[in-house]
Amino acid sequence: MLSLFKNKRKTPSAAGNTAQDRMAKNIVVWCIRQQQRWAAFMQGRMERLSGKGKLIALLLFCLIAGSLSIYLIASSLMGKPSVSISVSRIKTPLHTNSSGDENTRSAIVVSKQEYQRIERFRHYMDSLARSPSSSPIYDSILKQRPGLMDSVAFIENLYQSQTK
Repeated sequence: MLSLFKNKRKTPSAAGNTAQDRMAKNIVVWCIRQQQRWAAFMQGRMERLSGKGKLIALLLFCLIAGSLSIYLIASSLMGKPSVSISVSRIKTPLHTNSSGDENTRSAIVVSKQEYQRIERFRHYMDSLARSPSSSPIYDSILKQRPGLMDSVAFIENLYQSQTK
């Protein structure tokens, strides 16, 4: 329960505050400022109108917006089909789906001597784990090197796949 209320350290962002981020922020701030100026201008204009004038402005707006919507719907249903957007095939480069790591990866070769050393190490660790007197040693090794046995298993699988 107490872990829910702990202050967690915030990690600094990897990219930091780049020039592109600052430019985007400035553009957003400018757009919001323009919207606020437009809203203040329209608010001032509407405050000057009487109740009847506001009603007429609302009806005029609804009439214009409604008639424009009806016109667009009718012209799409009645008009000749015109091709305003054409679909063309995009030519993709040859190696679009490859990451490039295929060429940079060297063939990892595990020699027979290295595999035998890994195998002896695994038997040693297994004997430590089975013996009650040496179990604390096994636990301390795994505590110091948490991914050690995973790495051993990975190397064994790599060697076995290499020999097939």
